[in-house]
Amino acid sequence: MRRFAAVALTAGALLTGTALAGAPAEAATAHKWAPYNSYGNLSAWGTYTRSGGSTYVTGYLRDSKKNGWTACVRFLFTEGSKKYWSRFKIVGYTSSGSQYNFDGKATVKIKTSSTYSSHLWVQECGRNKKTGKYLYGKGKKLF
Repeated sequence: MRRFAAVALTAGALLTGTALAGAPAEAATAHKWAPYNSYGNLSAWGTYTRSGGSTYVTGYLRDSKKNGWTACVRFLFTEGSKKYWSRFKIVGYTSSGSQYNFDGKATVKIKTSSTYSSHLWVQECGRNKKTGKYLYGKGKKLF
């Protein structure tokens, strides 16, 4: 999975880089983002910037209640017909270092980027601790 994402980003960088050759530099102004509030006990917010043919996203993901769900948020970067998904969820670690899906009060910092920079979407989600299935809220187009 990681190998595929790296290949997709590299291909996007090559295509985007050639399309922007000779174009004036774009100012890296930070814009705020937040998904539609689909679920009452989770929130996500932050900023994104567009610079040099890439989009950079930073922010926070918060779960405010233990309710059987792990809070998550995902982003969709597009470039033409190509898509790159980036999903974040709150995880915890056992004393032996094993990772598990956290359910409870927590806030984590998130950060991602992509060379696919035609459009960016954000969407709240939750992962059911019993079934492992994800439930997605309404997607919000940021640009």
